[in-house]
Amino acid sequence: MPDRNPKVRRRLAAGKLRLRLCDLRNLGPRSVALLAGIGIHTPEALRQRGALETYLVLRRSGAIRSLNLLWALVGALEPWPEGRDWREVAASDARLPLLLAVDEADREVPRSEREIKAERASGIEAESPWVPGLPFEVSDRRRPRHAAAKKKNRP
Repeated sequence: MPDRNPKVRRRLAAGKLRLRLCDLRNLGPRSVALLAGIGIHTPEALRQRGALETYLVLRRSGAIRSLNLLWALVGALEPWPEGRDWREVAASDARLPLLLAVDEADREVPRSEREIKAERASGIEAESPWVPGLPFEVSDRRRPRHAAAKKKNRP
């Protein structure tokens, strides 16, 4: 693929041009603010940390839930410095390995005490999951109280 902007590449190599995060493709003011929140202020810092690791740090901090920022970060860093549109990344062959890496990283991270307390407060018992082959039992906490009192009027 020919260089889309050889003049910018030459100026970057000569040190005459300094890129900012907002100059990278797919990264707007909100993305720049999220990255600044985890200590990434320059494109070089983003390249050193990598798109996947940056996304995982943001996701663990609770700042984001969507995968769109992952596609945007990957697109911003490949090919350097022109970038690729995030929708191209989401539709490309790079999608599956990224999803598998995110899934694997999620399994490796132990749940925090805050997540465990939130599950207990919501009434969902995470300690005793349903096992296929065993009968499914609904605990009294999950059943609405008024459900037992309601009866259908039949003539």
